[in-house]
Amino acid sequence: MSKDDETKLPPLPEEARFAIQAFRAERPSTQARFRIHAALEAAEAGRSVPPRPAPPPKHAGWRASAGLRVAMGAVLTGALMLGVTVNLDGGDSQLISHESLPARHLSVQIPEEGFGWVELPWNIGNHPEGTAVVHMETPAEMNFHEHHAEHLPALQLVSCEADRCLHQFNAPSGSAAQPLRVRIHKPGRYEFRVSHASDERQINERFVVDAGH
Repeated sequence: MSKDDETKLPPLPEEARFAIQAFRAERPSTQARFRIHAALEAAEAGRSVPPRPAPPPKHAGWRASAGLRVAMGAVLTGALMLGVTVNLDGGDSQLISHESLPARHLSVQIPEEGFGWVELPWNIGNHPEGTAVVHMETPAEMNFHEHHAEHLPALQLVSCEADRCLHQFNAPSGSAAQPLRVRIHKPGRYEFRVSHASDERQINERFVVDAGH
């Protein structure tokens, strides 16, 4: 047996290939993928050691069912978001540079009338020189896409679900990185999730801002 044969992973079972194809056909929204990643982060932070599962029956096999395909698709989505690329041709898995930073808490005082600005200490400067693609989830009540278009000319509203909205824009990275400022108009607690990606890495960040008078 050659060294190449020893390092290659076995090909995926046929049912797994069908599950991947079925999940891809569903085409979940960008915001859905963003929330799946947030859920995975929360689960990773609070998970405990699971009980040892019972051994499967000796003759258990793959079942061809829609439920299996959906479940398999969800698992593969989690793997992809945690930084694993699955090769359907049975080749080696490839790790992607993917970082999730701890949440940071900030406090800001805003005037009795009008609004205030708070600077989020994001790490877009950690990317190589160039431009990074940014996805940012904000509270819907902030109308982020309306109040920040002047500062972020390429800002686009992707979608809104319930009380959260997802936006996309491009931003300079590396030494040309600029501060990320948000406009807050009333007291309260605001949560922002930011994901920025370049050709070499992806960084996910979360900021919690407490605003008061």
